[in-house]
Amino acid sequence: MKNNDIISKITFFKVEDDTQTFKLANKLLNGDILCLDFNSCPVNQAERVLDFLAGVNYATDGYVSTLSKNIYLFAIKEDYKDPDLKKFISDYSK
Repeated sequence: MKNNDIISKITFFKVEDDTQTFKLANKLLNGDILCLDFNSCPVNQAERVLDFLAGVNYATDGYVSTLSKNIYLFAIKEDYKDPDLKKFISDYSK
């Protein structure tokens, strides 16, 4: 990948409830990198979505990074090796 191509693969999504769970799961299954903001989502629904997506992510050999309170990054292990993604995580994990 060319420099910063990995960053262009990130889909940013503001989760407000659990209605988009399957859509987000399909994005993970397609190899998309997801940056999800749960700040506007009720806690019980956020927990359900996170649990489900964590399972999908595990099945695709992926990891979840906490960027800040209620903001998470989901990506496959291979993407986490990219230096631009490492820098993105470092920059936004403060």
